[in-house]
Amino acid sequence: MPTTSPREKPVASLYVQALHELAELIGLEPSEILETASVEADGMRFYFQDHAEDEGRTLSVLAELGEIPAVAEPEILRQLLEANSHLAAQSGSYVLIPGTSRAALRMHVQLEEGAPNGERVLDVLKGHLATCSAVRHLGTHPVFESRADMVDSALA
Repeated sequence: MPTTSPREKPVASLYVQALHELAELIGLEPSEILETASVEADGMRFYFQDHAEDEGRTLSVLAELGEIPAVAEPEILRQLLEANSHLAAQSGSYVLIPGTSRAALRMHVQLEEGAPNGERVLDVLKGHLATCSAVRHLGTHPVFESRADMVDSALA
């Protein structure tokens, strides 16, 4: 009967596997992503979080939106909370990066054994970057402008 040595590495979690796959897809060493649990693309920093409470089957992606100025913090936080009520659950939610005054959009990726999880993460990053690019093209900022104002400016 085969035995496992205590010195053998345990099987990597789905989270670690997904980040390894992502690193390979974008041409980075996995250690570069795993050490910081983040990656930068098109001037935007993305952070990754593992969720042990669901047996590591969910990976969160936090797309950093920027520092919230102290003088405008109450109003901007109110706008972020209000914006959350307009987002579909699968779109994510606006959050503060823990321990900072930086706002982020948190999105979730469901991980599955044997699935192309790295590609799933990359698709979320690409989708977010495409949305940001489109919004910048319209000259609006999704965090600090209400959704109705964004629609009005897009149709103008």
